[in-house]
Amino acid sequence: MFKKINNVLDKDMFVNINEKVSSNNFPWYYLPDSAIKLTTNNKTKKYSFHHTTMSDKRSNSFFNESTIEIAEVIKDKFNLIDYELLRLRWGMTTSYGEKIINNPHIDTSDKHKVILYYLNECDGDTYFYDDKDNIINQNTPEENSAILFDGNIKHSSSKPIMYDRRIVLNINLQKEI
Repeated sequence: MFKKINNVLDKDMFVNINEKVSSNNFPWYYLPDSAIKLTTNNKTKKYSFHHTTMSDKRSNSFFNESTIEIAEVIKDKFNLIDYELLRLRWGMTTSYGEKIINNPHIDTSDKHKVILYYLNECDGDTYFYDDKDNIINQNTPEENSAILFDGNIKHSSSKPIMYDRRIVLNINLQKEI
C-alpha cells in the first residue's frame, strides 16, 4: 500500500533543487487551505503555500523543467516506467506553534498514484485515512525521501512545530494509455 525510499536523489541533484526551492527567490503562492479550495475562510490555521509547476500535463511555471527532471528520477526509482506525470506541485506549510493537521483529501478523482517527495526533515507528518477519515498510517518527512501510494487514499499534511517549514513535492501520475 505504501512504499518509501530514502536518499532518492543523488547528492548533487538534491543540493541543486534544495538551493532553488529553499531560496528567497522561489515564488510561493498563498492558499487559504492546504487542500486547495476546501475553504475560503482567511482565518483558518490550515493555510499553506504552493508552486504548481504542472497541471493537467501542462506547464504552469518557469520552474517546470527542473521539477520534471527530478520527478522523472523519483518516478524511475519507484519503477513507474509506464506512468506519466499529470501534476507537479511544490507545497510548503509553515509552523503555527501548535499541532495542526490539515484536511484529508485526494488530489483528483481520476485513477492515479501519488509520490510525495520530502525536501526537508521536519515534524509535519503526512497522515493517511480510511473511507471514514480515520488515520490508518502516517509518515514523518525525512530529507530527500519519497513515499508512494495509491491516489484514492485520502491524505493530509500537517504543520511542523519544531521546524519552521515543511517542503514537499507532490507528484501525481497516471498510467499511460
